[in-house]
Amino acid sequence: MRLNASLVALSLVVSATLSGCALTRTMGWNQDKSGDTLSEAEQKTVIASGKSRWAKRLDRAELELALKDFEKVATANPNHYESHAYLVRGYYLLADGHLPDSEMNEKKRLWEIGTSWGERALATNTAFREKVKDGKVALEDALDLVTKDQVDAVYWTATNLGKWARNSNITTALKYKTRVKKMIERVQALDPTFFHGAPDRYWGAYYATLPALFGGSLDKSNEYFQKSMKSAPNYLGTKVLYADALLRKRGDRAGFRKTLEQVLQSKPDALADLAAENTLEQRKAKDLLAREAELFD
Repeated sequence: MRLNASLVALSLVVSATLSGCALTRTMGWNQDKSGDTLSEAEQKTVIASGKSRWAKRLDRAELELALKDFEKVATANPNHYESHAYLVRGYYLLADGHLPDSEMNEKKRLWEIGTSWGERALATNTAFREKVKDGKVALEDALDLVTKDQVDAVYWTATNLGKWARNSNITTALKYKTRVKKMIERVQALDPTFFHGAPDRYWGAYYATLPALFGGSLDKSNEYFQKSMKSAPNYLGTKVLYADALLRKRGDRAGFRKTLEQVLQSKPDALADLAAENTLEQRKAKDLLAREAELFD
């Protein structure tokens, strides 16, 4: 009886919430992002500049300049997939890695921009674009047309959208929950080890944060996190998320501290192509350790 009463109460809360207005957005491929035309030679020059600045993305100013370069190419050539792929990943990194949570409104703005560029990246796939362009088919129902060559667009679009929605309001989070989940499932089908165990890392966080009533499981979360860390031990983001999402929820303060101290003792350049991301994850670890007493109070 108590469970049934709880379910009824939960149902009423959700119904009341959904009767309100969720944050809505225009799909990226329907947004006007036209820009100046570029010759083939100019396009190559701007892309080279963007990549050079991207290599220095640990510096926020350099990352922002890289994004401006990639935007010049993407607005001049809507079918230039590479520039779009840099944009969707880059806006996620700018928000998640360079901005503190105290600037959440700005982080959400950047995640939404990243989502839009990701949707435009997916729309460079002609078959996908034709299926979704008039809104007759939802993005998540056209993912079977996305190929492995576009797996990065699927993943980074999902992460941008998920962060934007979860930090907006419960209605928006519920509205996009299935879309994000299906996108991660598509990433896993295309490349299960993508971006250093990203699909397993996602499921680890998913089962840790999902209420038990809806299938959340700390045991399942641990299994996925362990699998991700085993497949990519040098990517520090998984350990930081493991400590923040799972160990905190378990109340495992000693494990939380030990894991984050391991992150700080690691060499960020153990993955040469992700030294910037690893360094930013070390900053997160340091911040979490500084807030340990508050987080476990």
